[in-house]
Amino acid sequence: MKRITVTLAVLATLSLLLTSCPHFSANRTVRIRIPQHPWENVSGEKLWYTLRWTDGQRVNALHVNKDERIVDLDIPIGQTVFVAAYPLGEMSPFGAAITPLDGSDEIVLTQDDGVLIDMLIDVDPVVIGMINYGLLSERIKKKVNDIRELEDVSLLKDIQNGELSESSLKVLKPFVVGPFALSNGIWESEFLKDPSLVVSDEMGGPVNLPSGVFRYLNVEDRMVLVLIVDRDGNFYSYLKRFSC
Repeated sequence: MKRITVTLAVLATLSLLLTSCPHFSANRTVRIRIPQHPWENVSGEKLWYTLRWTDGQRVNALHVNKDERIVDLDIPIGQTVFVAAYPLGEMSPFGAAITPLDGSDEIVLTQDDGVLIDMLIDVDPVVIGMINYGLLSERIKKKVNDIRELEDVSLLKDIQNGELSESSLKVLKPFVVGPFALSNGIWESEFLKDPSLVVSDEMGGPVNLPSGVFRYLNVEDRMVLVLIVDRDGNFYSYLKRFSC
């Protein structure tokens, strides 16, 4: 009896997280709005973007020029569509998901959704099209305050295998990263939610970060600090020239 109860609970969760909408051939037009990036605020310079989105069959890509912030997309009706805008083609994206239940004609991308969209956008496009993103996002945000702390391997595996449940949502604690040698000044994070690195005496950090890639911009020096943190808390860093 216990095994049956557990199985039913998993199936109930799965039915909540996946939609069962039919696939229609008709499309609708949705306006995608990319907000201002934190680095644009501090540097006064505009960034270009690579826009990626799903259509139930593939992931499409489009170059967005520096002066563009609005893109009109034709998307299929009856499917969930993932959209991500990557600053300079590689940085952490702004994102959003457009579900069959979303009747809005304009979608504003966000960094929080961008983190989750970036995790999911390259999953099997048929599976992506069935995800009830609103409920999945709600469950994740109840589980963790910072989506970057979500362990993506279990989540992606279970989504791909159709076994999505509460046990798919595992949280990894952030690590203490640093200190590291940097030129003095303010190093602005690419994430709006993260504080800047204020460096004096040519040493920065430490900072608390989950696994992933993190970038900080020094506007005066036009240099970017790139931090890469692995799943064991090991990290390395390098500097590169800021070019937009």
